[in-house]
Amino acid sequence: MPLPKLSPLQSRLAASLMGSIMLLILYLTFSSSHFAYATDVDSIQPEDHNHERLMDINMLALDGEEEDIEIRDEGYEAEFVGFDRSIIGRVASATDPTPLLNNRAVTTNVEQGQTIPFSFLNSSLWGALSPQASGLPSPVKLRKRDTESVGNKEEESFHALNTALFEVEDGEQILSEDRRRNSTLQPRQSSSSSTRTLYITVNTCTQPEAVGGNVVAPSQLELYISQSEKNKNPGPGQDDSLQQTYQLEGGAAIVTLNATGDVFIGLTGLNMTSNYTGAWNAEIAASIDAPYHYYHSDEENLVLVDSDSASALLVTNDLTTDNGSIYDEWINLAPPFTMFASKTINSSTAGLQYSYCGLEKQADIAGTINGGQKTDKIKMSMTTRGENDAPKQQFYFDGLTAGTSYYGILAMNGNATALGREGVGGGGQVWKAMTFSTISADNCALVYNLSFCDQVAWTVPANPNTFPNTTALGEWYDNSTYQSYKYFKKALAQIPCNTTSSAQYSLAQSCTSCDAAYKTWLCSVTIPRCTDFSNDLPWLQERGMGQPFPNGTMLSPELLDIASSSQPANGSRNPDITTTVQPGPYKEILPCEDLCYGIVRACPAIMGFACPLPGDTGFDTSYGIHRTANQSGQVTCNYPGAVHDQSIGGINSIPHTMVFGAAVLSTVFMLSGI
Repeated sequence: MPLPKLSPLQSRLAASLMGSIMLLILYLTFSSSHFAYATDVDSIQPEDHNHERLMDINMLALDGEEEDIEIRDEGYEAEFVGFDRSIIGRVASATDPTPLLNNRAVTTNVEQGQTIPFSFLNSSLWGALSPQASGLPSPVKLRKRDTESVGNKEEESFHALNTALFEVEDGEQILSEDRRRNSTLQPRQSSSSSTRTLYITVNTCTQPEAVGGNVVAPSQLELYISQSEKNKNPGPGQDDSLQQTYQLEGGAAIVTLNATGDVFIGLTGLNMTSNYTGAWNAEIAASIDAPYHYYHSDEENLVLVDSDSASALLVTNDLTTDNGSIYDEWINLAPPFTMFASKTINSSTAGLQYSYCGLEKQADIAGTINGGQKTDKIKMSMTTRGENDAPKQQFYFDGLTAGTSYYGILAMNGNATALGREGVGGGGQVWKAMTFSTISADNCALVYNLSFCDQVAWTVPANPNTFPNTTALGEWYDNSTYQSYKYFKKALAQIPCNTTSSAQYSLAQSCTSCDAAYKTWLCSVTIPRCTDFSNDLPWLQERGMGQPFPNGTMLSPELLDIASSSQPANGSRNPDITTTVQPGPYKEILPCEDLCYGIVRACPAIMGFACPLPGDTGFDTSYGIHRTANQSGQVTCNYPGAVHDQSIGGINSIPHTMVFGAAVLSTVFMLSGI
């Protein structure tokens, strides 16, 4: 049945009526009294787990006739029916543990014979995991570490490898920093829903000082951990069945455990004899994400390039093998590592070698101090110098003592992000100490970062009287080498390089590879690698024996007689070194024979390159050979990228069957005497 049509007047009347009805409904709705007294309705929400328990308690059981409300004294503790003492405020006592928060370090002093209590509460244990920020373009591969929890070999092995900072791939440990800056990485936690992995770490920053001539490092701090409510203050004298004991190693401890609730911790300083005075200062932290502090006890990740009497140059291992965008990111990255150095004799870092804050405070030469503040004692930069042209970080520092052995320790401040000391892994990392030594003589000087011979980074013959500045000395060697190189370029220009394959001199080599091989050889023979004349290693070649030392002294008459009968020993392989630099007697690490063979392989035969073989006249005074098994770690012959203390070295040797001719490499455009 169709609705009746309304006239305009009727339509307006109907609209007004409907509006009035709606206003009346709204008024009655909001004036209803039950909205004003919602508290009168009993709360029976399912999530209100205290409902039944609270209903059974007389919340207002205040009998004025039996118990008066009194004004309490200073020891007053509020009491609320239905609430346990552990979740309400009270006056803290001296024995109450200091609560630790996730990824937040606490610094404390520990006197001899004292135990400082800490706790990591259930609320923190089951808190949200923290995002792990990225600081490096790609993972840094390290050897796998399978270390048991510090101080207790029966405890579960500690694997920081399960976290985003440390992973294992193909049997290698990786310090993992996700390539994408914005990613959020989460560690693998325990498969059990009732337990959670907790990492407790300690770094000793300072320790008691030895009195008198005592040089033995003081005792390490001890760490006690309890998960029992019956032992909330673990430490010496407590029930050992209710606690685990760990002793720090090198000023550091990393302990992992599967926790179910509150964890109680005691940090103890042992009572020592009167040979030590003072207390310990330490950082302690707990994390459900990854260890706040970390150390690598079986990996140095740092090698010596070379050193002179007052300075040293060290580099990390290759940081990536990628040759694409990751490679570029590493090269353009601000140096993420730092390092520390101390003398090995009476080392100030003894007992603190795995503690980042300890190294900052005690190392003779510190890359950072005061929680990551950079110093100007170490010059740090990224470089691709070396055999594989791979990115690595280099460290140069001077002010060292001649003829002295040092510890070199690689470290990373925080987690290599802008967060610094905050967040996951904020306590930093420390690698195992390596050793290096300075030479005694001052007529060898360390040069690196040259313009033309950019792969040169070693000590060269020097004289502080003629070249007091090592920068000027390096420029002189570099410029001299480049002048000789220009003659070679003119000769190479006569070779038809850019032609058809049938007209090229080789399908396997090119003018580009010939140019690179010649430059590598030329820089190595024109800029010799120098060391102490007193060094008696058998592969070294005497040079400049007939000349005075920079201080004017001469060798003994017996040695001068030997020099007069040997042209290679009496002067330098480059006459300009003898006349311009005037270094006096030194010994040379000869360039590797492979460098010569590389030119023969890469360059056109028409250029006449040839090399001597071992046993030929002049070979022993011109070229060296790569190390043998019993010489591992020594640079027995020099080549661009050669470093000390590596078990595998050098460029690949070329089989002798590929060498054409046996005459010494010589052309009309080479320097005389090289």
